[in-house]
Amino acid sequence: MKIKKLLTMVLTGLLVFAFIGCSGKKGGDKEPNNSIEQANDITLGSPFSITIDPKGDKDWFKVNLTEQGYLKVQASQVPEEIGIEVAFALYQEWEGEKEKRIRGWRKLPDALFIPKEGTYYFVIKDNYDDKSSDKQIQIKVDFLKEFDLTEPNNSPQEAKLIEAGSSVKPAIFPTGDNDWLKVKVEKQGYLTLKTKDVPEGITPEVRYSIFDEWADPKVKTIRDWRKMPDACFVPKAGEYYILLHDDYSDKNSEKPFDLKIDFLDEMDQSEPNDDFKDAKTINRGDTLNLAIFPTGDNDYYKIKISEGDKIRFMAKGFSNITPEIKLFVLDEKDPNKLKDFSGWKKLPAEFDVESGQEYFVLVHDDYGDASSPKAFEIRVE
Repeated sequence: MKIKKLLTMVLTGLLVFAFIGCSGKKGGDKEPNNSIEQANDITLGSPFSITIDPKGDKDWFKVNLTEQGYLKVQASQVPEEIGIEVAFALYQEWEGEKEKRIRGWRKLPDALFIPKEGTYYFVIKDNYDDKSSDKQIQIKVDFLKEFDLTEPNNSPQEAKLIEAGSSVKPAIFPTGDNDWLKVKVEKQGYLTLKTKDVPEGITPEVRYSIFDEWADPKVKTIRDWRKMPDACFVPKAGEYYILLHDDYSDKNSEKPFDLKIDFLDEMDQSEPNDDFKDAKTINRGDTLNLAIFPTGDNDYYKIKISEGDKIRFMAKGFSNITPEIKLFVLDEKDPNKLKDFSGWKKLPAEFDVESGQEYFVLVHDDYGDASSPKAFEIRVE
């Protein structure tokens, strides 16, 4: 009987030991941790190991942070069959849905912007939940102190006011980062932006908007994505918003770069005339003083032919651009549209016209990929 009891105790101990060995701490991965409520505490900067086993396994972790910055998660020794991903969340103890996602699934390495102190959660899994491995994966989690003094500025409501003529040092981090800035101008002119010391791999692009929290939509784009250096026409005094990102939102860098924002006075007295409805009236014998600026600028004019069957345009004083000109007439079926009257011609250019007809004249750079703030002259004869 005593031997039987002894055998029973030994077997029980072996079973307990086996249970602990299978479901206990595995280099930092303490099961069960398949839900946010079961998240393991981790130590920043100290690598730990996990396994994605069985299929569909999700491993939750949490960390307490005390300031604004970035939570960075990296992985090494990942088995070939595992496509490891991470997502970040907050824990809502009193809500029906305990998990509040703040960044969706991304491949590792990845990082999360931390706007304030608190406890932050992350979960790691196989990308399609259809693979598993008993091989250990090494995970390292670090906290990076804030290096972008314009943050937080991930929405127009958080846009930092920048004075024209000054420089800032933004960083595109983490992947998908959007940086909103705003500039106040006192009159019509141009915002000009240029960069230097941009980290390798980053291609910053800029978009310009007007923001009105009472409007629908609140954000109205006035110039869409452009690579820098770039400029944007601003038609009047007010606040203009600048959105900065990586061109494909698939790269990031922890290194800030220099962004210079300037204001350039209006040099073309016919502006705004980017739309034919704003075309300025001209006559034979006029000499126009204009500029093709910024890149993509279109300048419309209108002229009514009172006599003669030809009209000629000549240009001088231009540089860095190849000005082209084209004639249009109003569409009889839809007065809100123009229809072609001629093809494009480089200056000097002559057109056959009809007496009594009003023509719309469009001047632009031949490929729309060059500009110059230097004004030049066009003579109408």
